[in-house]
Amino acid sequence: MPTRAPDVPPQGRTPTRGLSPRAVSGLLFHARAFNAGLCLDVTLPRVVRPGHAHEDEDTLAARLLAAWSDTVRAHVEAGTHEVSLSGGVDSAALCAMAARHAPGKVRAWTMDVHFADAVERSNARRMAKVTGAELVDVLIPDAVLPDLFEHAVLANQAVILNARAVASYAFYREARRQGAGPVLLSGAGADEVLQGTPGALASAKARVDEDRTLAMRALGFEAMALVDNLRAPFRGDSHDHDAARGAVDNSGRPLAGAPRGDQESKPSTGRPPSGNDGSDQAVGRREDSTPVDNLRTVSERGNSDHASRGPPVDNLGTVLASLPAPWDLPSDDALPTEELRYAKWVLSELILPPELRGARAHGLTVRTPYLDEGFARVALALPESVLMRDGFGKWLFRYAVRSLVPEEVRLARKTPRYGHTALSSPVRERWLELYRAWISPARLDSLQVINTQAMLGLLERYFRLPSDDAQAGPMDRLLMRLVSLAMLQAHAEAPP
Repeated sequence: MPTRAPDVPPQGRTPTRGLSPRAVSGLLFHARAFNAGLCLDVTLPRVVRPGHAHEDEDTLAARLLAAWSDTVRAHVEAGTHEVSLSGGVDSAALCAMAARHAPGKVRAWTMDVHFADAVERSNARRMAKVTGAELVDVLIPDAVLPDLFEHAVLANQAVILNARAVASYAFYREARRQGAGPVLLSGAGADEVLQGTPGALASAKARVDEDRTLAMRALGFEAMALVDNLRAPFRGDSHDHDAARGAVDNSGRPLAGAPRGDQESKPSTGRPPSGNDGSDQAVGRREDSTPVDNLRTVSERGNSDHASRGPPVDNLGTVLASLPAPWDLPSDDALPTEELRYAKWVLSELILPPELRGARAHGLTVRTPYLDEGFARVALALPESVLMRDGFGKWLFRYAVRSLVPEEVRLARKTPRYGHTALSSPVRERWLELYRAWISPARLDSLQVINTQAMLGLLERYFRLPSDDAQAGPMDRLLMRLVSLAMLQAHAEAPP
């Protein structure tokens, strides 16, 4: 679908339907004031991780491997023999265990896109050879990513902020065309239950602070009210919501015979986006949608260069850094540890929507065995002392799967995956055309809370940045969020 100049509403018109101003400002500022009705529900076991081991590592590793074997076997016995294989240790262990339970029957799908990690792609080929899995390499041309951005936003019913989320949508579309499914297994969630990324909490908070700094400029006076609201102390009380759920997937139905999982993606109703190849993913009421970005990377440094040009704030960086992280904002069902609260936030708002909804838009169901309740309980009960070692996350899991995964794969260092921006894309001009078409005065005005002149100035400044500028990543996230919001608003306002 070629990028088009969107139809715009009359100047000054107040939308009668679509995104509420509160939802827009809350999303951009990570205030979560709009999250009362989540479309994607993630439930994690309420397990408090011990700090130190009371059993030796071999005993703990054997227990973890047994839980992993039982979990994957249940999915395989239910008829799922297809795996999304990135080449990281999580998907490698998933492919290997599936092949152990279904030798000669596993088909692995991998993505060939220009920002994919070359080492992981090589490791994916190695794993397919070691396990005897059939490997299908899905090519995602760079030029299709800006063209599919709108489809991906509407299928996800959420904002997205990097090209990988669009690539995921394109991957499942092409995989389905080539005969994948109807069910695939994904390695998503391993990092969150096994502490796979050292420093994840600190780097995520740094990214949130970067986003909030830019949001101060984008939202103007609206941002000042949000700052005041977020200064309220965190409520530690919570309500137990440990009811068992169906197996972790995006179908909304439990998996017969599989371990009881902790999450389901709730189907929605409404008018589906056009041109998404028969998608069953509908666009529901925007007030009830889950605004989601898709962020899993390390923030090396913040941006102190984007202070608000609106209301003056003394020591802006200090003020923003002192605000609670979005996962630690007051909640009636707050989980008992920051690790769990962060895991729920990052899974429900960043990681899972492109996996689950992007696939479902093309008639595929994605299941995530690492988040099945049986495995997640064992993983979350592991002591911290066996999970981080010599700079490696998921240490005990890497040790436990040594009989399944070659050493160079299981000990490969985790690399940041989301450094790609519009400025660094081989089709940079196509991305900038998309931004210019959707970040227009009429579109920004329709969102009701955006400082339009400040954002247009920021857009022009972004266009002049070199691709390796430290500000490119945070600015790109903001611009993609705004494009997403404009698209969601336009489709919500359109007559049925």
